[in-house]
Order: sequence, then C-alpha cells, then structure tokens
Amino acid sequence: MNLNKKRKTALACVLSGALLLTGPPYYSSILAEHAYAEAETLTVTSMQPTQGPVVEANETGGSGFTFPVFNGDESIKYEQVAADIRLFAKTDKDADWVSIDNNADSGWIYDQNFGHFWDGPGGFWFHVKKETYVRLQSASDPSVYLDYTITADKVAPRPDPAESEKLVFGTDENPEIEGWDLVWSDEFSGNDIEGRNWSHQTGYFLNEDPGTWGWGNAELEYYTDSPNNSYVSDGKLTLKLLDEPKSFPEDPNRTAPYSSAKLVSKDVFAFRYGRIDFCAKVPSGTGIWPALWLLPQDESYGTWAASGEIDVMEAKGRLNNTIYGTIHYGGQWPANRYSGDQYVFEDGKTYDDGFHIYSVVWEKEQISWYVDGTCYSVVPYTEWYSATDESNPYAPFDKEFYIIMNLAAGGNFDEGRAPEADLIPSEMQVDYVRVYQAKNDPEATHGVPLLPDPPYEAFLNAEDVIRLQKYLFGELEETMTYDFNYNGKTDILDLIALKWKILSYKGI
Repeated sequence: MNLNKKRKTALACVLSGALLLTGPPYYSSILAEHAYAEAETLTVTSMQPTQGPVVEANETGGSGFTFPVFNGDESIKYEQVAADIRLFAKTDKDADWVSIDNNADSGWIYDQNFGHFWDGPGGFWFHVKKETYVRLQSASDPSVYLDYTITADKVAPRPDPAESEKLVFGTDENPEIEGWDLVWSDEFSGNDIEGRNWSHQTGYFLNEDPGTWGWGNAELEYYTDSPNNSYVSDGKLTLKLLDEPKSFPEDPNRTAPYSSAKLVSKDVFAFRYGRIDFCAKVPSGTGIWPALWLLPQDESYGTWAASGEIDVMEAKGRLNNTIYGTIHYGGQWPANRYSGDQYVFEDGKTYDDGFHIYSVVWEKEQISWYVDGTCYSVVPYTEWYSATDESNPYAPFDKEFYIIMNLAAGGNFDEGRAPEADLIPSEMQVDYVRVYQAKNDPEATHGVPLLPDPPYEAFLNAEDVIRLQKYLFGELEETMTYDFNYNGKTDILDLIALKWKILSYKGI
C-alpha cells in the first residue's frame, strides 16, 4: 500500500489481532435482528476477555475489542447472549457509569461513537476523543462484568471549531456574500418543485430488493411525488410526513405506515468544494428523522459508503436541542467508517423553535459544520480515507456531490423508535438552499453530467435555450425573465435546471 504512517494507522487494527474497525452500517441492525431471532437465547454467568482490558485508540480515535468468551464456552455466539448484555461508559474515572444502550434517556449522547463489528470474531468498536472507560455487564447477574480502558494518548486533535470565523449570510434581497460566488440556489419563490432543481425519489425499497425495506435502514416511511407530501407555498418548501399505510409488490406482507417526500438534485446539480446553506425549520418528536445531506453524483469509489456521504444536518426528533453533522467514508458497507459531532442548542433553545441555518463549508483539506453561522465541528482530511484509492489522501471527498432533503420516520438512527400518533402529520419547511464556491478556487467545480451523444449536442448555445423554453412553455414574452434555477440571473444553468433527461425524453 502506498500510504504514509498516519494513514496506515487510521486503517490499521489496534493492539493484538487483525481487528478492522468499521463504522455503524445502515443494515447492521437488520442483520443482527435476523441473527438474534435464529439463535438460542442464553443468560451470562461468566465472561473472559479476549482482548484488553486496556486498548489503545488510533490517531483518528478508533478503537475496540473482540467479544469475550461467554460462560466458559468458546462456541457461544454473541447473538445468543445479546439480550442479557448491558454496555456502560464514562470518561471520568470517578463518575457513575452511564448506560450507552439507552444513552439519550440518561442525558449523555454517545451513540454516534460506538457500535458492533462483525468481521472475524466480532466485537465492539468505539470512537473516542479522550480516555474512556467501558463496562460490559450481565443484566441478569450484575456481579458478572468486564471493565475496559480505552486510552487516547495518540488521538490526533481536530482543529478547534472556536477558531473558525463566524459565517456571514446573504439576504433575500441580495444573497451574494463577499469572497464567495453564488453558483446555485433555490429560494422556492415559484410554485413547482419538479423540473427546475429537484426530482423526487420514490418508493420504499432499495433496488426493489425485499430485504432492503425502509431504504435498508428500517425506516417506516415510503416516499412519493404527491403534492400532499411536498409542495411550495409562500416562498417555502414543505416536506410532510402523513399517516398513509401502504404495501408494495416487493413484499406484500409488509406495510409502510407513513408517506413522506425526498427531494434530490441528482443529475440536475452537483458540486465539489464550497459552502452550502440550508435555511430550515426542523420538526421534533419521538421517531421523527429530518435530514439535509449530500451524496456523490457518481459512485467513483464504490457503493455506500466507499464514495462518501456528507450529512449537513440530521436530528433525532425526541432530542429537540441536538442536531448531528457527519461524514461517512472508508470501504463499502460493512467496511465503512464515519466521523462527526453534535451541536447542542444553548439557553433552552431548540431546533424546532423557528428557522435556523445549517451549513457545511467543504474544503479540500477539511469539512466544517455550522449552525446559524457558528462552527461546532471540523474534520480534517487526515481523518477520512478511501479503501478503494488509498494513495489519494483526499478521497472520497474529492468528487461532485448532489443535494438531498427528506423527512423520515423510525429507522436505525434512533434505535427504531416509531413516531407517536399525535406527532403525525409532521412537516419540515425549507426557506432556501444556497451553494457558494470560494472565489478563485481552481479546484471547485459544479455542474451535471453531459447530455447524451448525438443527435444531442454536449455544448449548448443561446438558440438551444430558447428552443427548449419554447417547446416546454410555449412562446415567451420578450419582457419576461426566465430564471428557472432562481439564482438571480438568466444563464446556461437555467437550462441545466430543467434536467437533461427532459431533453432526451422530448427528443429535441
């Protein structure tokens, strides 16, 4: 491998044994659910460690240990005793143990930083920022437990978010910002969604595979293009979660309880490096999962999460004072990893008390997250990697990504909690989405795939724009301005905003 020492450490196992630490796969709980159902359930009477009790975190904070031997019998699988295992943690040796099986109820948000891995013998993985103490304990007999210490002396410190300058925002009248070029935006000042900046992703299964219900993530909503679930009104986009049960041909015996909407800019707009601002009012409530995020236009490094994912904002509805910003990277699931942090609103404020601006500044050497202009997390490029292209230190976040907005329910993000009946309908509103790129940044790009081969031309001129507009909208009045992507000017991007797929379909 053509890697430097730091990157080798990020990929390497810790301590003895070939332990590859992976991030929390979207499908892990579904696989575990099947495994638990098939295994004979046992209680734990003894545990002998197979690693530890002291384990060392690597430079990115990754660490972990393999499952112990249960009841003196090496043939007993973790799945057989999982129901009797409790996990506790603390970062202060003299503090009380905190359950991280149900961490949010305890007030300590830790679940972004631990999970299971299933390679080899399997075990628990952790992502820590400082020395952390972990206890594995039998629920039926609390006197049976193992204690571990995860040391973090070698963890490379991240840049301090407090050193980042506060972001300045554009206004409705003038969205321009000094030092930045506004390359794309949607102010939702029209009435339509489809055909300008977005398309709807619909359904309930990934690739029509019955095993991937709920988008492979145990979500409870299916997505539609119905105006009941997504619409523009009074200058704002609304995504609405409704109580509308429905079954699908992929698995007629399974019912999705809710309908909702998911909008994507794939094949319409994608960008590499820059800044994205979402001005949104996010709903709260147990089981509600709003998300504003980015995925790669092309899976250049492989399927999820090898080609990356950038979560600008996602929230667990029952924690209405906390939002999360994350990147996913590494190898294809289940050999994936992730890094990120959370932002807790101060002084009794919550994310559902009004509109807030959620931003990511994506640079070649780091990605930073902001709420209302204040930076709360910075992840440097030394913390991410590509298992596909290990010689490229900036992969997979060196390709163009497209924009996604959706409102989900249930799902593995918050341990499968379903919405309470009085929370439905639930809605997320978006005032605007704006993408900027730093002036004079030669590596910042934006665009969409080229048009198909002849008879279509890849490079279009003004006549093509006029001809397309006439075909789709009829004769145009000379006094009208056709700013289809609402970026404040009429240009070639307005044609792109109509989607190249329309060109192919209409046969222009």
